[in-house]
Amino acid sequence: MEPTDIQKDIIDFEGNVVVLASPGSGKTFVLSEKIRRVLDDDALLNYQGVIAISYTRKASANLKRRTIGNGMPSKNSFFGTIDNFCLTQIVMCFAHYVFGKPNKELEVIDLNDLDVHERSHYEWITEVHPDYNEIDDTQINDLQMLFLKGYVLVNSLELLALHILKKSSACRRYIQARFKYVFIDEYQDADTYTNELFLYLIKLGITGVAVGDENQSIFGFAKKSSVYLKTLKDRNDFTAFKLSDNFRCSIPIINYSNRLLDSESSVYKTEQNGVFLVRVNGSEKDISNFIDNKIDVIKDRLTVNNNSEIAILVRNERTQRIIDESLTIPHRLVCTTKLDSDLNPRSRLYTLLLHFYFDERIPFLSILDGYVDYDMLSTFTKQRLYEESEIIKSIPNEEMDELIVHLKSIADIILPKIQEGSSMLRLRDVLYNNKELESYKPLQSDEIQLMTLHKSKGLEFDIVFHLNMCEWELPFRKIEDDDFNNPLYPNWEQDLNLHYVGVTRARKACFLVRGTQRTNNRDMLKMAKDSEFLSLNGIEALRKDYWYDF
Repeated sequence: MEPTDIQKDIIDFEGNVVVLASPGSGKTFVLSEKIRRVLDDDALLNYQGVIAISYTRKASANLKRRTIGNGMPSKNSFFGTIDNFCLTQIVMCFAHYVFGKPNKELEVIDLNDLDVHERSHYEWITEVHPDYNEIDDTQINDLQMLFLKGYVLVNSLELLALHILKKSSACRRYIQARFKYVFIDEYQDADTYTNELFLYLIKLGITGVAVGDENQSIFGFAKKSSVYLKTLKDRNDFTAFKLSDNFRCSIPIINYSNRLLDSESSVYKTEQNGVFLVRVNGSEKDISNFIDNKIDVIKDRLTVNNNSEIAILVRNERTQRIIDESLTIPHRLVCTTKLDSDLNPRSRLYTLLLHFYFDERIPFLSILDGYVDYDMLSTFTKQRLYEESEIIKSIPNEEMDELIVHLKSIADIILPKIQEGSSMLRLRDVLYNNKELESYKPLQSDEIQLMTLHKSKGLEFDIVFHLNMCEWELPFRKIEDDDFNNPLYPNWEQDLNLHYVGVTRARKACFLVRGTQRTNNRDMLKMAKDSEFLSLNGIEALRKDYWYDF
C-alpha cells in the first residue's frame, strides 16, 4: 500500500502528533509505517525503542505483526496494552524504590479478589477517576500497604505507574533512556490516568503520537472519554492531522454512516445498495432463522466466499446467547475469557501458548519474543523450552491435565519470579469450558463470527448483521416516575457511536435487523418497534427496507 499525501505527512512528521482517523482511513497502516520509520532511524541506538499502546491485546499483536513482521528489528520496543506497560515497565521494576520491598513476589489481583472488609479501602478506585493531584496520601498509603504484602490491584495500575514515575528518578531515567516515542491508539477511549501518563512521558522528552476518532468513543461505562482526544488537538505542542477518506467501506455504507452523524453530510452518487433494514416477524430466534435461510443467497449476491468474512453484531450478551443457541449454521462465539482479561504475565503467556497449541502456523519463538531474549538464553534452557514445545504439540485435545503440566513448565522457565496467582485457576476454567476453549482455536472459513458491538471495535467484515435495532435497546432508554411520554436516554451519544461502529465494520453490506418482538433483561418477550436511530437525519432514504416472514 502506497501512502496518500496526508498519510505520508503524518509518517514523516517529527514532532508530537494527534491523528483524527475515521473508520477505514488506514490508521493502522499509518501507525505501523511511522513506527517502522522511527525504528529504521540510524539515530536510534540498539537499546532504544518505542512504546506502542493498543486498546486490546489482539490489536497490539496485529500492530506488532504489521510493524516488525517483515524483518524490521523491534530493538527495545514495547507493544501491548496500557495496563501491561504500566505493570511490566514501571510497577514491577520500580515500585520498590518508592514503596519499599514487598514480602513476596508480586501478584496482580482484582478488587473482587479481596475480602469484603479490605475491599472497602479501595472502592474509590472504581469511582470517577480524579486527577492525580486530587489523590490524597491516605489512598496512596493504602496501595502501598497492599504492595508491601506482595499484591498489586489491576484496577490501580495506571495510577500506580503515574505515581512511581513522578516519585522515582531511577524510573524516569530508565524510561527516558530506553524509549524515544510513545504511540497510543484509540485515544478516544483514554481515561484520566492514561491521559496524564501520556502527557508526563511527553514532558520527559518522549515524542507523542495519539490516534483516535471521537465518533467511536463507546466505553463511557468504563470511565473512558473522548474529551482527552479533543483537548490534545487544541494544544500548542501538538500538530493535528485528519484522516477522513474511507478506503474500506462501500459507497452506500460511507453515505449512511456519515449521514448518521451529520444531517448536512454530502452524499456520493452510487447505483449500489449496501445498507438494508430487515424487519423480521418474530423474536431473536426468528432472526437466527432468517440468517440461516438467507445467508447463501446474500453471499452469492455480494460475491463473498467465506463465512469467516461475515459477522453478527449484538448489543448485549443476552442477545448473543440467544443467537448462539438458535443459529444452526457454523459460527464462532467471540468472547473474552477470565484468562484473557487477567493481567498476570503468566495468564498472558498461557493465552499465547493455547493459540500455539491449536494453531500450527504460530511459531514458538514468536511467543518467547515478548518475554525473553532468546539469543541470551543458555543452551540448556533453549533445549528445555524446545522439548516442552514439542511435547505440547503432541498432546491430544482430550488430555487437558497433561497440557496444563507442560504449559506450567514453560511458564516456570520463562517467568520464574512471577507467582501463579489465579492464573492456573483461570487456565483450568478455560480448558474445561468448550465454548471458551473454542476462542483459542483458528477461525474456520465456514464459521460466521458472533460478537458484541463493543468486541467488534477495530475489526472489519464483508457482511455485517447488526442486530438489536429496536427502541429500548439501541439507544437504551428508561422511564422514571412512570412518565412514559418523556423517556430518558442516559447514553444517547455513546449508543449512537456504538451504532456507528457497527455500521462501519462492514466493507460490502450492512444488514440492520430487528424483530417484531424482543427479549428484555428478564428474558420476557415484548413487542418491538424501530430504533430511534433508524429515522435519524432522514437516514431512511439511504437504505433499502424489507420484511421477512415465514
